[in-house]
Amino acid sequence: MSSVPFRFAPALLSASLLVVLAGCSSPAQQAAVPQATASDTAATERETRATPAYNSGGQLQIPFGTSEPTQAELRAERQRQSTTQGLIPEGRTYLGSIPCETAACTVQRVTLTLLPDGRWRRISQPLVPSGSARTDAGCWRPEPGTPPMIHLLPASANGSGASVASLRMQSPARLNVQTLGAKAVASRYTLNIQADTESTSALQNDTSFFCPAR
Repeated sequence: MSSVPFRFAPALLSASLLVVLAGCSSPAQQAAVPQATASDTAATERETRATPAYNSGGQLQIPFGTSEPTQAELRAERQRQSTTQGLIPEGRTYLGSIPCETAACTVQRVTLTLLPDGRWRRISQPLVPSGSARTDAGCWRPEPGTPPMIHLLPASANGSGASVASLRMQSPARLNVQTLGAKAVASRYTLNIQADTESTSALQNDTSFFCPAR
């Protein structure tokens, strides 16, 4: 075999190195580079994307700034904060005729709605003499006992102060009127539970006022 002149050796060595480097960079390896980059980008997006979180009670925590709470979420939160200890486990509406608080009438028909979150609403319709219906609302406070009491407080009292009325819960279906304002009721007047989902739903959907958690 003939020898290569020494002066051509460096050139041949450089050419050989270029061939080796070109062979190491195969098409399959070159195609893998963009795939790895795309995978890394997707993983980064998954890590930074906001995901719903749950607290120890299993309640969904909405990330701040994503959306306003829905009406259903507001109702669930109010019911969660309820401290009525099961006295009113669900919305209830009672109906009955009772004395009037003022001299404007002697008898009135009352529709009273109570919610577990501590809110109440009353529609009073004078019967003798007849007159226009009046609506008032506020927060109710339970009083332990056998049987327990329910005190209706005006909304302006923010959960405290003199009661609008006091009722004794003889059973879940019957409330006996004890006081109206500051006056004790001598005779027995009863409010009986009604299948009135319309009144209950109307108060549940009313977000104009809330009662403080106790």
